[in-house]
Amino acid sequence: MVMRKTRAPSKATKQALIALFNAPDRLHGYEIMQLTGIKPGTLYPMLARLEDQGMLVSHWQETTVGGRPPRHLYGLTEAGRAVAKSLLSDSCRTTHSGLRAKPI
Repeated sequence: MVMRKTRAPSKATKQALIALFNAPDRLHGYEIMQLTGIKPGTLYPMLARLEDQGMLVSHWQETTVGGRPPRHLYGLTEAGRAVAKSLLSDSCRTTHSGLRAKPI
């Protein structure tokens, strides 16, 4: 039996999951790039891994604009939402931990 180490999500993974969590609807890869600044060479393989891990679902959206190819829409699964929510709460704790009152 092979044991795998569980790694903490990368900064890019955290950004993508949080962007998808905060989105009112599913996002296209290009929209995720715009929101996070993640380069396509990093983003698309990462999205494929997250989908393989059960964090995301994707489907093709046919276009109504002539000449434009269909695009993938990405959304979080329940597992992905739970991870993103955890990342957000960790981020809030880290941000607020630096705001301690100074002793007088």
